[in-house]
Amino acid sequence: MTDVEVYSVLVTRIEYSDKTGSKIHPAVVVKIGDEIIRTFRITSKYETKSDYIKSQYLEIIDWFKAGLKNPSWIDMVQLYDIEKDGFQIKVIGRLSNRDISRLKEYIRSKEF
Repeated sequence: MTDVEVYSVLVTRIEYSDKTGSKIHPAVVVKIGDEIIRTFRITSKYETKSDYIKSQYLEIIDWFKAGLKNPSWIDMVQLYDIEKDGFQIKVIGRLSNRDISRLKEYIRSKEF
């Protein structure tokens, strides 16, 4: 596994919250434990979402610098835990300092 750091952007298989399956998604790392990597999912689907869902998304301004192929948003609705030794993890980039600051502020305001 490539070195994963807090604010790394990675691609991995993320399980659905109801545990009925999983899907490969980009995600941003917000905490690293001994066995678990805590992440938020990243999505490029924004325009068709409801106003409520849009209010739960944080735009990644420097998405290209983060290694993403399309304009993207951090889905702040739910944290996802990934086992370090579970699914394959590929680091594709890192949030810019400006996006890190915005993410920290959002997390502080929501008290995750």
